Amino acid sequence: MIQPTEILKVLETAPLFRSVPSELLARNLNQSRIRTLKSGEILLVSGQANNMVYIILSGYLSVQLKESDVEPIAVLSEGECVGEMSILGNSNVSAYVIAASDCELLAIDHQTLWDMIDRSHVAAHNMLSILSKRIRLTDQLMEERLGLRRGFSSPTIVEGLTGLYSRHWMHEKFEHCLQRSMVENKPSCLMMLEMDQFKEFSDSHGQLGSDQALRNIAHTMLSSLRPDDQAGHYLGEKFDVFLPNTSLFNACLAAEKLRETVSRSVVVLPSGDVLPPISISLGISEVRPSDMLVSLSARADEALQLARESGGNCVKCVK
Repeated sequence: MIQPTEILKVLETAPLFRSVPSELLARNLNQSRIRTLKSGEILLVSGQANNMVYIILSGYLSVQLKESDVEPIAVLSEGECVGEMSILGNSNVSAYVIAASDCELLAIDHQTLWDMIDRSHVAAHNMLSILSKRIRLTDQLMEERLGLRRGFSSPTIVEGLTGLYSRHWMHEKFEHCLQRSMVENKPSCLMMLEMDQFKEFSDSHGQLGSDQALRNIAHTMLSSLRPDDQAGHYLGEKFDVFLPNTSLFNACLAAEKLRETVSRSVVVLPSGDVLPPISISLGISEVRPSDMLVSLSARADEALQLARESGGNCVKCVK
């Protein structure tokens, strides 16, 4: 059994209670109880009512759409919470929560949770942050399901060559991101990039070499960008990236980091032959109030043209 001092230590670093005064945590700790689960034991059942929020003190919980034989949509670890959506929304549980290992949980009842939120603006802010992430995950799952249903009759979602969104799906995804940026009134940017001297590289190294270079750029993008960033293959040697919640200054820093990483990367053919180094040019524009994707794209393309005219292998920005 975890001791009270250890529980308090976990709570102080938990996303829900981070920066909440220790005395407030200790006061509410006395009103909560410990619950233990064995691996495989069900904590919450989809469709049932729930009046508790659980903080993981040790072990892991699996969040699943079905009870068994499915890939979890999330795995939660020490300090994370579960059950908050059904309490705050006054609704039934929307997914199964199952112990992925032996667990110890702190069970906080409905009244205690609301008391802490009423007494601490920090706790309220933390809860809103957690809820926004949960909603974002739900939106993502809905989009993926829609994509799977439409995939049989619609253009390919992800390209086989690059592993990025295809042009068609990139446009739909970016439109959605742009609208969300407008609603949330947060800065966002569009980044356009292309491989320098692509025709010359393709003439020298053929289709196999140029495909490998594009694949190399795409894989570098996927490893360098943040989880919320959205990247797609526009056409030929050109790629687009939507950077949500990002100022123009920070977008330029991210672009410069990506440019440097690509320039240091090594393009290797399946035969093991190493091709000459490659470089990229990047253009960035920040979302304006009442912007449309076509106008945002035009400004980013203008910035990319400035990068080309400057000799390539550089970053240019247009507000």
